[in-house]
This record gives sequence, C-alpha cells and structure tokens, in this order.
Amino acid sequence: MQIAEPPAAAPAQATDSTAPPPRRLPAGEGAAWWGESWRIFKAAPGPWIGIFVIFVVLSCVLIFIPVVGGLAHSVLTPVFVGGVMLGCHALARGEPLRIGHLFAGFEGGRFGPLCILGLVWIAFAVVIAIVMVVVVFLMLGATGLVALMDFGGTSPLDYAALTGAGAAMLVVALIALILALLVAMAYWFAPALVVLNGEPPLAALRKSFAASWTNVGAFLLYGLIYIGLAIVASIPFGLGWLVFGPMIAGSCYAGWRTIFGK
Repeated sequence: MQIAEPPAAAPAQATDSTAPPPRRLPAGEGAAWWGESWRIFKAAPGPWIGIFVIFVVLSCVLIFIPVVGGLAHSVLTPVFVGGVMLGCHALARGEPLRIGHLFAGFEGGRFGPLCILGLVWIAFAVVIAIVMVVVVFLMLGATGLVALMDFGGTSPLDYAALTGAGAAMLVVALIALILALLVAMAYWFAPALVVLNGEPPLAALRKSFAASWTNVGAFLLYGLIYIGLAIVASIPFGLGWLVFGPMIAGSCYAGWRTIFGK
C-alpha cells in the first residue's frame, strides 16, 4: 500500500536551510493528520508494531539506568524519531518500512544534529525547572515553604499559609504546562526537518515552532482527538498503544508533509 506522495526531500546531511516557510492550514487538517496516520500504519502494521515495541523496551532500559540513563534517553529520543520519520518517508515513496528504520537516525551524518536536539531539550528542561523553583519561592516566601514542608507534622497548621501554598502551586502548574507546550511546539517537527530537509538543529526548532504557532487551530483539534484516542487505546490493558503509538509518528509525518510540502 502506498500513501500520498510527499515532496522531494533534501539529503539529510545538507547544510543549507531547505524547508519552505510553513503553510497555514485550515483547522480541519488537525483531523486529517490522524486519517493519514491510519493509512501510514495500515501500509505496514507488522513493522510498525515491531518498531514501537523495540523503542519502548529500549526506553525502559535507559530510564532504569540511574542518572546517565535518563540523560541518554533524552538525547537519543530525537535520533530514534528521526529514523522513524525516514521510515514514513520511505513508505510514501512506495518503499518497504523496515524495523531498521528506527536506527536510521544514527547513520548518514544525522546522529550529531539529532543529538543536539536532545541536548537542547535537556537545557530547556533545566531552565523550566529553575523557573518553577523561582516562581514557587517568590509566591510562597519562606513562611509558605516552611508550612508546606511541615504539612502532616507535629506543628500547628497554618491554614492561611497552606491555602496560599495551594493557590501558588496551581499557578506554578499552569505556568509549567504553558512552558511545556511551547517547548513541544518547537520539537514537534524538528527531527523531520533535520532528516528530511537537512535543516540545522536550531533552525529546525525555530521552523517547528513557527509551523505550530501558525497552525494553532489545527493543533488544537489534533490535540483533542489525541486525548480521545489515547483514552480508547489505554482501555484494553494499554494494548491499543501498539496501534496508537505508531499513529502518533505517522501523524507527525503527515503534519510535516502538509505544512512544509513544496
């Protein structure tokens, strides 16, 4: 089965910025990306499930390695995603999807740029954590922090301080959510832009953010459908993720193709 033919992509090792400006799409395209992702999955269900299972196993192994494993997982995830985008691109050209596509990001000069995406992700996470700590301290002050840390202890409860702490934590959670969404916008298309358009890592992050911001309506619809599908996929003991996981990758490729296609 062959899915819609994408535009020709520049070599992965290209150094010039080759992706066109992001196209503004109707909000309904957010649903169309899911339809395209289903067609991508149906084109090679066996290899897709194999890719997803291997990625989950590798992720679990890395995460359980103290300290270094978590950092390695963050750095290598864009490398795996880049390989999967190459697999989607192969399907679009009528070529077979191979489980080896999961590791294609390690080849052809792609490894370094994709690792940089992972390192920038870690830097963003550190900055967000620092911002959260500063916001909590500024909102709670020393008294609020002491009351929060002593909650459940033997000291008399300072209900006013605890109420303020609860409100502050809600504000902090909202700020963290907004910052996480902004970072996700910068990363969504970045691996595809690196491996399929030859974009440098920082340029890929900028173009991914611009594409997400320009098409915020489509992404809102996409996100609502994502929540519904994730709930459905989780009901039968999580087995639905064997299909839904690959569909997420396919939807990312579909978004890249429609937004950045020439």
